[in-house]
Amino acid sequence: MSQPPLPVEEAKKRYLRYLAVRLTGLAVMAAGVWMVRNIGQAPGLAVVLLGGCSLFVRPKHLGLTRK
Repeated sequence: MSQPPLPVEEAKKRYLRYLAVRLTGLAVMAAGVWMVRNIGQAPGLAVVLLGGCSLFVRPKHLGLTRK
């Protein structure tokens, strides 16, 4: 186990993709809350749920962990 599971550049690229998915999901959830307050509950709730789906992405889904 002297070698890392991924080359450094590939791991960095995957981690940045993971971080972008998480931050985008949080931004979509914030937009959904704004929609609930200003437009209506049904469309806003759908957007909040769509943003919440991004919270289920884990580092292991991108191959960033050994387990």
